[in-house]
Amino acid sequence: ATLIEVFENHLRTQPDRVHVVLHGDDDTASPITYRALYVDAMTVARALRRRGLEQGRCVAIMLPTGIGYFATFMGVLLAGGVPVPLYPPVRLDRIAEYLERCAKILDNARAQLLITFDRAARVAGLARDRVAAVQSVLSVDAILGHGSEPSDETGTRVELSTDDTALIQYTSGSTGDPKGVELTHANVLANIRAAAAGCELSAEDVVVTWLPLYHDMGLIGGWLMPFYFGVPTVVMSPMAFLSRPERWLLALTEYGGTASVAPNFAFDLCVKRIGDEVMGRLDLRHVRAVLNGSEPILPSTLDRFV
Repeated sequence: ATLIEVFENHLRTQPDRVHVVLHGDDDTASPITYRALYVDAMTVARALRRRGLEQGRCVAIMLPTGIGYFATFMGVLLAGGVPVPLYPPVRLDRIAEYLERCAKILDNARAQLLITFDRAARVAGLARDRVAAVQSVLSVDAILGHGSEPSDETGTRVELSTDDTALIQYTSGSTGDPKGVELTHANVLANIRAAAAGCELSAEDVVVTWLPLYHDMGLIGGWLMPFYFGVPTVVMSPMAFLSRPERWLLALTEYGGTASVAPNFAFDLCVKRIGDEVMGRLDLRHVRAVLNGSEPILPSTLDRFV
């Protein structure tokens, strides 16, 4: 009925199954099991409670792709908070400008806490001067760096229902003030079940994704949908793909990927940037479903990619 119940089911039935493989920008691979994710998520949840997180209050997540993001998102839910994904800053030397854009989201969500990475946390404290609701800015690097494996405590997590808010998604604000959409657990799970039925996703699949985790397509299609079905997922950063688009298709080759998802421009970028040498190294015979969405889909793009 909720994302946390999904998580607990995996912990009961397959705690040591690999959930996510983080494919680094240096092409290293770091597997994460459901058990390992739970340990880190509970470490985050306890840190949030120590900072006084109130049930139902929003926690802004300003993190790049990585274990910190997954642990924080689930940790917020375990602690009874509401995750609010933000796109991470690209340049730390322009963090003030970035916070100016994010201030409206933080204010609208009445975010009680902001979680970011270590270098950004040092300057993100500026948000507290601009947004009255933000009480603390936390570094997930510091939280996980000093965390210890939690014990199984009765009542460790807050009880959630299908009607409780699972997350709030905001528009970018590029054409006006950012607008938030409240998604309940029932909303998210209905979306997941419908999308998975459409592409016939099963536990035998292997998903490969580079989509940003603050965006609906990356967060739900790229992570939470395979999370629900226990589908192993290879995750790389958006910048890894943008700098070398072949990484996406090479990962599908290396991991025997069967399903993936991307916006239309990504297929065009592959056609433009991937040459014959890389083409000769690709083996996509396992791929059975590649979803295209989130922006206008051009038949000519699909024809060129195929």
